[in-house]
Amino acid sequence: MDNNINTKSELVLPDLGDVKRIQVIEWLKQPGEIVATGEAVVEVETEKTTFVIEAEQGGELTQILVPAGSMVKSGDVLAKITLTTS
Repeated sequence: MDNNINTKSELVLPDLGDVKRIQVIEWLKQPGEIVATGEAVVEVETEKTTFVIEAEQGGELTQILVPAGSMVKSGDVLAKITLTTS
């Protein structure tokens, strides 16, 4: 019996405060790459500053849902990560 269970997690843009414009600037990881908990995955920019969004859980980045250059808002799902647990 296989004890590994694959589950999906979403990389969600957190609330960045009172900002009007948020743009995805650069993906620091690409689909197929492994990301660790707390590792920087994507860089976004507001009219005030640049933020690096980190993975809340480690796993494989399986899908980027929002390409670089896209405008987003807090709460948007940016990517999907497949988690593997034993």
